[in-house]
Amino acid sequence: MKVLLLTNSNTLSIPAIKKIKDDGLLVGVGVLKKHVNLLASSIHAAGVAHEEILQLERSSWVEELSLFIKEHHVETVWVLTFPWVIPESLLSVLPNRFVNFHFGLLPKYKGADPIFWQLKNSEELGGVTIHLMSDQVDEGPVLLKEELRVIPGENYGLHSRRLGEMVPSMVEKILSLLKSQPNEFLTLKSVDKAFDQKPTEDDLTIKWGEQSATEIEYLINATNPKYGGAFTVVAGVEMRILEVTPVSLEQRIESGPGQIIHADVVYGVVVACINNEYLRITVVNTAEGYMSGVKLFNLGFLPGQRFTS
Repeated sequence: MKVLLLTNSNTLSIPAIKKIKDDGLLVGVGVLKKHVNLLASSIHAAGVAHEEILQLERSSWVEELSLFIKEHHVETVWVLTFPWVIPESLLSVLPNRFVNFHFGLLPKYKGADPIFWQLKNSEELGGVTIHLMSDQVDEGPVLLKEELRVIPGENYGLHSRRLGEMVPSMVEKILSLLKSQPNEFLTLKSVDKAFDQKPTEDDLTIKWGEQSATEIEYLINATNPKYGGAFTVVAGVEMRILEVTPVSLEQRIESGPGQIIHADVVYGVVVACINNEYLRITVVNTAEGYMSGVKLFNLGFLPGQRFTS
């Protein structure tokens, strides 16, 4: 079965690209032209030649793909994190053969960034949901759904890599399902609320007076590395925190949420949260660069100063 793959992510798609290429099924990989410099080296390393990469532009991509599908006798198109909605005019070129590999558990986690929301919401499970595509985002009959347990403390990048490594084992199952032309599909449980929007800057901002230490830690993990960390301000300096660790103190310290309660050259900076919980800041991103919590102390961030939203 000849496969054309569309992607906008190295981490999530390269294991699948390599598997399909090694199996002799891949006829091309479509990427956004503006992102080709970021993706091409990894795609080449997976065995894909330069001429097998389709560089797509917003003004002409639908016509280009339609022509490519017909000229190369493509039998199925697999979509892994492609950012543009595929219109009905293109889906009809290969009816019931556009397959979306959605890196989240549908139907609760739809839309552009299910990985962020699953990690931020401290879900125990992520996963991959594979479905036939319609002209509605993340809708269509579900072929296969496999779960992946979230490792405590893992960030967006690590979880993405583990999701990507799941896909090769699912390739044969999807090929078999497509060849059998299924008329029965998985039934998904309905949910009261779906997380289907891209996170806003407010979603990426630490709310020291509202969020528990655990909630802040999960938010920070969900923003690392894709969003550069969770946003906060201290002493007028904007920064994004990329990593923290919980701290247990023998004695309670009178402090407000967001307040630095300890800073030295050994432990770096420790910040108070609500409910008498504390976090040690280990990695941050500032305008001056990435640095450790110890360097924050060396730069003059001291007890009594307060982090704010």
